[in-house]
Amino acid sequence: MKSRPKKETKEIELNLDNEILIKLALDAHKRNVSLNTHINDIFKKELKNSEYSFEDGSEPQFLTED
Repeated sequence: MKSRPKKETKEIELNLDNEILIKLALDAHKRNVSLNTHINDIFKKELKNSEYSFEDGSEPQFLTED
């Protein structure tokens, strides 16, 4: 049996409005997971979505206004 490589973890600090924090906590409770797990799942989903949106090889562009 092959051993899996150990996943590297990073600690980040989030400053969220109380309203958003309460919504996330309630959503986590509905899913029967911890708030930390729920936020990690959201990050993973959004990272996957962002990778998909650039699958065509295009690069994100910096837009400016005059």
